[in-house]
Amino acid sequence: MNLFQRAEIIFDKIIDYMLLAAAVIVVLDAIVVSVDVLLRKFIGFTWPPLYEIITFTLLWMTFLGTTAIMRMNSHVKMDSVTGRLSPKAQALINGVTSTLCALLVVGIFFYTVKLTVSDYQTNFILATIVNPPKWPIEIIIPIGFLMLLIQIIRNAHGFFVTYKALSRQEQLAADHTAGIKKV
Repeated sequence: MNLFQRAEIIFDKIIDYMLLAAAVIVVLDAIVVSVDVLLRKFIGFTWPPLYEIITFTLLWMTFLGTTAIMRMNSHVKMDSVTGRLSPKAQALINGVTSTLCALLVVGIFFYTVKLTVSDYQTNFILATIVNPPKWPIEIIIPIGFLMLLIQIIRNAHGFFVTYKALSRQEQLAADHTAGIKKV
C-alpha cells in the first residue's frame, strides 16, 4: 500500500468521524429541544440561550456532514439532464463541473480562513445572549471547506479516470471493428 492509498484511508476515516459527530449533534439537539418543549409546556421554564446554542450546533452539523454527502455522491445533481447522455459524456461533464467546483471552493476556503483568523486576532465577540467569541463557532467552516475541496478533487479524479477508461474501451472496440472489416 503506497502513501497515497494510506492518505485516502485516513481521509475516509476522518470523514466517517465527522459524520458521526454530526449525527451525535443531531441526536443531542433533538433531545435538548424536546426536553425544552416539555419543560416549557409543563412548568413554564425555558433556558433562553438554548436557541442560540442550537443555532451554533446546526452550523457545525452542516459542515461536519457535507463532505460525507459529497463522498457518497448524494448531493443535488442534474440527473434528468446528464442521465440522457452516454456514460463517457457523463464522466466528462462530471469531471469538468467537479473541477470548476474545486476552483470555487478554493476561493471560499481561503476567504473563510482569512475571516476566522481575523476574528481570532481581534477577539471578536458575538453580541448575543451567550456572548461567545466568534472564531470557535466559525472554525468549522474553513475546516469543512478544506475537507470538501479534497473530496471534490477526489471525485474529479475518479470522473476523469472513468472518462479515460471509457474512451479506451471505445477505441479498442473501434480498432477491433476496423480489424474485422479489413479481413
